[in-house]
Amino acid sequence: MLGRKKKPSEPKAHESKTLDPLRRLDVLDNEDVRVMLQGSSIVKVRSQRWQKKRSFRLLEDCVTVWCESSKTSRKAQRRQNFSVTEVECVREGCQSECLRRVADSVPEAQCFTLVFRGGRKSLDLCCLSQEEAQCWVRGIRTLKDRVSNMSQKEKLDQYPFVISVH
Repeated sequence: MLGRKKKPSEPKAHESKTLDPLRRLDVLDNEDVRVMLQGSSIVKVRSQRWQKKRSFRLLEDCVTVWCESSKTSRKAQRRQNFSVTEVECVREGCQSECLRRVADSVPEAQCFTLVFRGGRKSLDLCCLSQEEAQCWVRGIRTLKDRVSNMSQKEKLDQYPFVISVH
C-alpha cells in the first residue's frame, strides 16, 4: 500500500534453527567442529587391498556424521550416517587389528578407529594429513563430551531421535 513503510525483514525461522544445535552445544568457535562441518575426504580401510576414499561430513545437527557410499541397499543407506552418541571410543593411530595389519603401508599419525556401541563394525579411517585426523579425533570427542553433558530434557528437545541414554 501507499505510504506504508516496509517492515525490516526478520530472520527466517529455518535460518536460526540451523545454528541452534551449534549454539546449544557451544561449538560455534571450535575449529575441529568447523573442519568436520566442511567435510573431508578420508580413506576407509578394511584390508591391505580394500581401501576406499569416502567423503565424511558432520551434519548441521552437530551429532550426525554422513558418509558417502555407492551401495544402494536399504541397510547400506541406513549405515551411511552415524551419531557421535553411537561412538564408544576413538582410538588414535594403528590400534585396531585391521590397521595393525596395514601399518607399514599407512602413516600411523593419520589413522584412527571409531569403535561403536552394539553390533556395528568399527570404522578404520586414514586421513590425508595428520592435522585432519587430529581435527576429526578431537571433534568427535568434543561433541561426545558436549552431548553427554546435556540434561536428558535438553537431549530430548534437541535430538528426539536419539533414544539411548549413555
